[in-house]
Amino acid sequence: MIGDEFRSDEVPAPERFTHWTNRMCSRMEGFCALEPGGERWEGTGFLAEELEIGLGEIQVAARRLSPVQVRRESPDIDDDAYQFLMPLQGSLHTDWDGRTGVCRPGGMYFHDGTRLNGFDCRAPDACGTFDALVVTIPKERLTLPAGSLRRLVGRELPGDQGPGALLAGAVGHVLSSANVYRPTDTARLGTAVLDLVHAHLAHQLEALTPESLDPEHRGHALLVRVVDFMRHHLEDPELTPQSVADAHHVSVSYLHRIFRTHTGGRETVAGWIRRQRLEHARRDLADPVLAAVPVHRIAARWGYTHAAAFTRNFRAAYGVTPREYRHGDPAAAADGGS
Repeated sequence: MIGDEFRSDEVPAPERFTHWTNRMCSRMEGFCALEPGGERWEGTGFLAEELEIGLGEIQVAARRLSPVQVRRESPDIDDDAYQFLMPLQGSLHTDWDGRTGVCRPGGMYFHDGTRLNGFDCRAPDACGTFDALVVTIPKERLTLPAGSLRRLVGRELPGDQGPGALLAGAVGHVLSSANVYRPTDTARLGTAVLDLVHAHLAHQLEALTPESLDPEHRGHALLVRVVDFMRHHLEDPELTPQSVADAHHVSVSYLHRIFRTHTGGRETVAGWIRRQRLEHARRDLADPVLAAVPVHRIAARWGYTHAAAFTRNFRAAYGVTPREYRHGDPAAAADGGS
């Protein structure tokens, strides 16, 4: 079975809460766990069952816990990941930047640790547990504009309809079928989960930003649609800033302007397209199932019509040629277009 499994009943009873807390602190640096009364849990009845699976850079987990409180201890926390927490049983009570909320089964809480003050995991009754699914995604893997995403962080999003239901169902299936998958499946599953995350967040952002809003928010809405469009047309060799602008009935200069405004000027439209194409090609080159597919065909799959240009861009981005990367041999021939 892929993944890391933990069961508190495999730990001596007096050590269970401390052992789980140490695991939690390794994931959430700057936070501590308390029993519901506010004291550190010293009893013997604490229960924790966890299954964590790494899907490339994405992690999914299933957790079952006795009621517990998690509180912020450090004033400065630099969190480089977003997280979806989806209750299956019980309720999640949150305090994110002074905004309190409750997330129950059917919802999913989208957050990071930067301004998370704490949360309570509550059971449905005195004898129950808090059960949840969790998805953790590095912020750099989300291609939606950070300025737009800030409007969703620290909020409950629907998890029982539309793209949210697809995401919750896919994550639940991966975790319940962990014994079926091979280690080589994990990167592919991670790509599928990431696509569903993007679909869900884009859907929510579009719902929050109708065209009747002020110009700044209309710019956010347009950028969300632009990024989603580009993600789904990376394989098209004709995908250029001009074609993107034409598809959205705006000028190229306006497209560049909103891209600079809402991404902090860190990347151009063409640079974004190139980086995403190279990243998808890099994942294909690392996939053992595609080991017999020529490099030039992988390049063509992601919009490169000239193998030499692909090799040049790949070497500039990763320091090796596509062929060297595929074989893990920096001394290999630097053809890349075979």
